[in-house]
Amino acid sequence: MSVRNIQFSLRPRIIKEFFALHKNGDELPFWLIWKHEGWLVQLAIRSGARETRADGLLNDRLKLFVKAPPIEGRANQTIIAAIAEAVDTTRSGVQLVSGLKSKQKSVRIELPREAGMRLSQQLASIGH
Repeated sequence: MSVRNIQFSLRPRIIKEFFALHKNGDELPFWLIWKHEGWLVQLAIRSGARETRADGLLNDRLKLFVKAPPIEGRANQTIIAAIAEAVDTTRSGVQLVSGLKSKQKSVRIELPREAGMRLSQQLASIGH
């Protein structure tokens, strides 16, 4: 059974247990990609939540609930701030590269390649 089949058959809270399973035997989750000298994080956003937190997967993306509403870029600013705080970097080191007005976003984080495993754990624990 592939990871993709598992993620659709399980509830979001249970999916967290399967973060260790990745495509093609890679050590990193499939929502975290090393590209162009930085980390690309693929996110599925749900705005207007009670709190900002990561919780499971949605369509091969890390699901991130955001407290701020999607008005005047507030949700995007909250996403950048939450990621910067979680990975212990500045806000200028986190850039929204796609999905400015979409629920499917890609964020670039300027950290060294060696930070990959630590980065995946920090991002998955946002709000926990």
